[in-house]
Amino acid sequence: MSEVARRAKAVPRSRAPRRAYCELDKWSFDPRYTEGRCPICGWTPPGAPSAPAWLAVARKFEWELAGLVLLLVVLVILGVLVARAAGYRLPVFNSHTPAVAAQASSARTGHVSPSPPHKVTPSPTPSH
Repeated sequence: MSEVARRAKAVPRSRAPRRAYCELDKWSFDPRYTEGRCPICGWTPPGAPSAPAWLAVARKFEWELAGLVLLLVVLVILGVLVARAAGYRLPVFNSHTPAVAAQASSARTGHVSPSPPHKVTPSPTPSH
């Protein structure tokens, strides 16, 4: 038998009592499931298990709010990706203004363009 196995047999495991009884409330409870305290008055029995520090911090953290913020970020990223795929560009991200956008159309201003309308003429077809 190995040394570790002999030590394990030699040292009996001490178990904390599973149930605690609160004299004030006359209530029996299991401290493992009530954060080591009486669920009615908050009395802590001696030797009651306590939660590790990381668990206490995790219980105080607002997981719902973090989930909503994460959802907002994902939706904004998806919206930007869909807008870019559709060909839309936000004016915030463009460093220059296109020349066409700088001139207002005659439909918006009510002014007639000084240049005459252009007619499209077909180009001559090449002969073989």
